[in-house]
Amino acid sequence: MNIKKVFYRYVKEILPFKTAVVAVVISVVASFGVSAVSESGKQIITDEMNAMGMNGLAVAAYNSDGENVTDISLYNNIASMGDIEDVTPVIVNNIEAVFSNGVRIETVGWGVNEQAPEIVSLQITEGRMINRQDIESNAFVCLVDENIAHKVYKRSNICGKQITVTTGNKTAVFDIIGTVKKGSNVLNTLSGDVVPDFIYIPHTTMKNLSVKSSYDQIFFTSNDTEQEAAEFKQKLTEISYRYRNKTISLTNLSQHKKQIYNIADTAFLSLFAVSCVAIVVCGVSVASSVNTAVITKQKDIGIKISMGASRFDIIKEFLLSVLLSCFTGVAAAVIIVAVVFTVAENVIPYRITLDYSLIVISVSATIILAVAFSFIPSFKAAKMPPIKALNRE
Repeated sequence: MNIKKVFYRYVKEILPFKTAVVAVVISVVASFGVSAVSESGKQIITDEMNAMGMNGLAVAAYNSDGENVTDISLYNNIASMGDIEDVTPVIVNNIEAVFSNGVRIETVGWGVNEQAPEIVSLQITEGRMINRQDIESNAFVCLVDENIAHKVYKRSNICGKQITVTTGNKTAVFDIIGTVKKGSNVLNTLSGDVVPDFIYIPHTTMKNLSVKSSYDQIFFTSNDTEQEAAEFKQKLTEISYRYRNKTISLTNLSQHKKQIYNIADTAFLSLFAVSCVAIVVCGVSVASSVNTAVITKQKDIGIKISMGASRFDIIKEFLLSVLLSCFTGVAAAVIIVAVVFTVAENVIPYRITLDYSLIVISVSATIILAVAFSFIPSFKAAKMPPIKALNRE
């Protein structure tokens, strides 16, 4: 019985402020939405950039004539550096691939090692990756993009098939050991996607087939990709004296992430501005709701003032009702968001994350502005002459 009375009193108290409750719900839901879009968007961008290999570095050495002299010695020097996690040399050649069913394809071959998946994000969909034994034995094995597999055999799994690869004036027969997912890896990014599909070969085998005397680049990941290029160059020259007279070109691929993040931050600021507008509109709506409640309760106000209620008592009563309405709106918004996000996570392929600090700030700003905007109509109600209040039709 007591619960029913409390509930009835609660409903009676906030009923004149239903517009305020709705305004708070909209403002808080908007805050949750901006937070989810911002935080989840950044997480998606981070995952995608990492999947594109944008968490590593690329290095090449050039002599005084501008010729590429990136060789196995530089590769070994980088691999021996203490803060290096994964490293692979990369050598690229245009190749002609003829499959066992007679299909001929002009494509690009990448020579890599067994650590390539961690660096340039090669995602194996079928079969296996190139391993250390393949590298050491100069094995004639390869992986192909799944697009090639579908073009030639209309399926992804073509492990065990053979292709004849021609690069320059050299030809060799390779066994297909795996299929690589077509999409976001740094090799696609660096190529500009001019040639959409690739074949991946052990770098030692590619080096033997290639007419090039050097690797194109060496990709590696470091514990600290934020180090200045000069610091890595200095480490390289300390390891091998021969590179003191060479130009070491070092590209921090993770710097590209900063550019993307800057774009994302700009978009976030636009969303945040919309959220701020929603908070201000919420404050105005709450003030309008209080003004309506003042008109509705005008006789009650007149009676209370006549019986000795102070201005502070009248203001306090309205502001407490506004706070109760705000908390009701926040609670309703949290329930709505929880239901929507639960459904969304089962529909979209991304995990929704929230920036809780932004939510706390936004919700706090909503409540503070709602109370602040409500003070003026509450004060007007408190200083209303009792006779004027009681004479309202």
